[in-house]
Amino acid sequence: MVFALTASAAARLSADAADHTRFVKEYMAVVSGCPEQPTGVFEDLLFKDSSKNKSYVVKKLRRGVKKAKLSYEVIESLGYKSLVKVKLFTGRTHQIRVQFASRKMPIVGDRKYGGVSNDNGIDLYSVRISFFHPETNQYLTFESIPEFSNKQ
Repeated sequence: MVFALTASAAARLSADAADHTRFVKEYMAVVSGCPEQPTGVFEDLLFKDSSKNKSYVVKKLRRGVKKAKLSYEVIESLGYKSLVKVKLFTGRTHQIRVQFASRKMPIVGDRKYGGVSNDNGIDLYSVRISFFHPETNQYLTFESIPEFSNKQ
C-alpha cells in the first residue's frame, strides 16, 4: 500500500497506477493444482457483483464488466499445490483469486472462490511493489517474500 503526503503526489501516483509499466505489483500464491504451462498470461472479462462482494469471469462485455490481465510463473510444485508468482497488468477486485479459481486452481485457503480451508487464511501475498517517487522520479522497489514450506 502506498500513501501520498500531498494532493499532487496522490494525483501522480494514481496516474502511474493506471500505467502498469510505471507502477508494478507482484504477488505470490499457493494454488490448488498446477497450471498446464510453467508461465503464461490470463486474460478474462470480470464482472463484480457488489451485493455479494464477489467477482466472476464472464464471456461477454456488458455493463459492469472489465478486462483483466495477469501473468504468472510457476515457482514450485508441491504435490497437489503450486507456488506461483503473479504480475498484475490490471487491478480488478479479487482478480487473482477469481482468475485462478475459474481455471480450477483456487488459492489455498480462499473459501469464497472454492479453495480448501487452512490455518493460514488465504495463501496470497503481496511480495513486491515498484513505482516512481512522485517528487524525485526515483524508481523505488519494496519487497517482502514470505517463507513457504512443503508442509503448506
